[in-house]
Amino acid sequence: MHTFYTHGMGGSRQAQPEIEEVLTPLGYIITRLEAPYHGSLVELAPTLATLTFGDLCVTIHESANKLIAHARRFDPQDYVVIGDSLGGLISVVAAQRDPRISHCILLACSGDICNGMLHINTVFPGLGFLSGLLNPAAAGGLMLQAYKAIAGQSAFQQEFDLVNTFRPDRLARLRRLLILGDTGDPVMRAAACRHFAQGVKDSTVIMAYHEGRHHPIGKAALQQYAVPFLQNRPLTSSPYLG
Repeated sequence: MHTFYTHGMGGSRQAQPEIEEVLTPLGYIITRLEAPYHGSLVELAPTLATLTFGDLCVTIHESANKLIAHARRFDPQDYVVIGDSLGGLISVVAAQRDPRISHCILLACSGDICNGMLHINTVFPGLGFLSGLLNPAAAGGLMLQAYKAIAGQSAFQQEFDLVNTFRPDRLARLRRLLILGDTGDPVMRAAACRHFAQGVKDSTVIMAYHEGRHHPIGKAALQQYAVPFLQNRPLTSSPYLG
């Protein structure tokens, strides 16, 4: 089965080589997609410095559509999406749009765009409000506008509505969802993961680590949880509370 992987913010298309190590021997074909603005640091740094919440939402929206279009060129049948952090947000939006996505795996990603942005400073210090300082159009920055979007009052509400993953009709379109994370992830928190997953009929949240940080999901966790999930087999429980 074809599998499309999208990396996280500040990462690269070469991130998480463990995915090939685990899935390729089982017959999965992995296609890696590059997140927007990540072609080089020269391109990424100024973009992040002036990024508005609306820009972020449009980026997720357009990237999800590109993922789906890319998949159509490779495989007309069911396929899998795997996303890490920002790539997870792109992947889950795609999975809410394309019924051919049979399995969606989020790595260190809650599926909750606003919650992730409210805590973005814990990984990228200052990013949550930096754009508001450098770009007047940011209307206070990512954190402020994410907070307002939850109440439907963001200056970028129209853009957020394009990718609001909590809409019941969109949650209902997710066929199978697996979230793998860390109990103490400061950005994609366990509570946010559970909150998002409870709206999906066939979903599993596993906190595979207890390290208290936002980090990649390693080979052992992919073997223990992602493989049986993709094979529609029962998953073993995590030793850590999620």
